[in-house]
Amino acid sequence: MLLRVLVFAALLLLPVPSWGQLAKDATSSCAGTGVSSLTCAHTVSGANREIVNWISWYHSLSALSGLTYNSVALTAIPSGSTANGQYHIDGSHLIAPATGTNNMVATFTGNVFDVGMGSTSFTGADQTTPLGTAVTATGTSTTPSVTVSSAAGEIVLDGLVIIHSSTLTVGGSQTQEWNAIANSGFIKYAGSSQNGAASVSNTWTNGTSQAWAQGAVPIKPVAVATSVPLRTLLGVGK
Repeated sequence: MLLRVLVFAALLLLPVPSWGQLAKDATSSCAGTGVSSLTCAHTVSGANREIVNWISWYHSLSALSGLTYNSVALTAIPSGSTANGQYHIDGSHLIAPATGTNNMVATFTGNVFDVGMGSTSFTGADQTTPLGTAVTATGTSTTPSVTVSSAAGEIVLDGLVIIHSSTLTVGGSQTQEWNAIANSGFIKYAGSSQNGAASVSNTWTNGTSQAWAQGAVPIKPVAVATSVPLRTLLGVGK
């Protein structure tokens, strides 16, 4: 009888998984022209870290051959790369990047006409399943947009390349992370973040209709085990 009581008491304090607080840590961006590599300094801090990078570039023949942070290779985001003719967007990420200020280095198979990249690091990111499903889109219009499936507690980060002409404005539900003209003025490179939900649209408005390519991906929070009395979950007792 005593054993049954002890087992029941233990069940009342079973740990129940919940989601930790995912937060943006820092953002950096930089650009180059006529280069075969591009280097940006980025500072990372905190626990359960992840860094996500979007690189926007313009060239018909060269290809992105590598991306490292502190000499550690990033992993390409599945379904996170696309091109609209010569205009490319590529997403990559790294779990548990080194803390401190280190270099993000992109390399290409040859010189590219124009390139810009932005990186955002996060704390409280899931270290096992860090990302949701990325989505890309291309078009020629004044309103680049891509929609992803996400969830509350996640953060969606998008990246955009568009031919430079007129003013590019971020959507009202998003926080602009970077938005700049690459060095030769051929392209704009931009990125934004917003809170996750069942369906998240990442939109921009450009003053003139231009060719663009865009990608977006949800970042997932780390799961945390918390002890919640079973009777609370069952709605019995006080």
